[in-house]
Amino acid sequence: MTVRSGDHPAGIERFVAANQAALEEIAADCLRGSQTAARYKSVEIEGVFPGEHRIVQFFSGGFGLAPASTYCGFYYSEDGVPAAYQNVDVPLTPAGEGEWRWSDGTDNGGMTRRITEHWFSYRAWF
Repeated sequence: MTVRSGDHPAGIERFVAANQAALEEIAADCLRGSQTAARYKSVEIEGVFPGEHRIVQFFSGGFGLAPASTYCGFYYSEDGVPAAYQNVDVPLTPAGEGEWRWSDGTDNGGMTRRITEHWFSYRAWF
C-alpha cells in the first residue's frame, strides 16, 4: 500500500494502520538515534523534531509551488500529544473531535488529526 496526496487524510490513516508495527519500530529507532533508512515504502522518514513533546515525522506528499504549497504526512508523538508541522512551537486550537489547527499568524498554517493514541496525520500549507 502506498500513500498518495489525493488520499489524505483517509489514505494516511489506512497506511498507518496497515504498517503500524513497522512504523513504530522506525519511530523507536529514530528516538534512540539509530535510524538508518531514509524511506519506508512510499514515505520519507524526516526524523525527530525536538520540543516539549518529541515527534518523529513522516512526509507522504505535497502539491503546489511556493508560496502556495501544501505538505501532507503523519507523525508519531512519543507522549501522544498533538503537534504542529515539524513540532513548531505554536498553539493548537481544537477544531473537532481529535482534530486541531495551527497558524503562525500569517497565511501559513495547518491541521493535525489523531489516528491512534500516538499517531497523527498532518496537512500544512505555506
